Amino acid sequence: MSSSEGHEHKYELSKETQEKYNAIKNLKPVHRGDFIGVEQDKFYVSLSEEEVYELSPLAYYVWAMCDGEHTVEDMANDISQNANIEFNKVVL
Repeated sequence: MSSSEGHEHKYELSKETQEKYNAIKNLKPVHRGDFIGVEQDKFYVSLSEEEVYELSPLAYYVWAMCDGEHTVEDMANDISQNANIEFNKVVL
């Protein structure tokens, strides 16, 4: 079932947003960097020894899903279902 089948959307996407989403929804992003650890609700990813980023739990969740196997649409659906957020609101 596609993201729009069987779901009633309160948030309508503008034509421009829908076109942008359609252009990327089948892409399978691959994250950069390496996971180096977690401390409380802070996740750390390094791009190099000198470049380390602190990610929020949601940012890390998205980063981890960028594994080259999940499409942008897969990620939007997953976030929508697991966070109980309407699909179109996730895409916005």
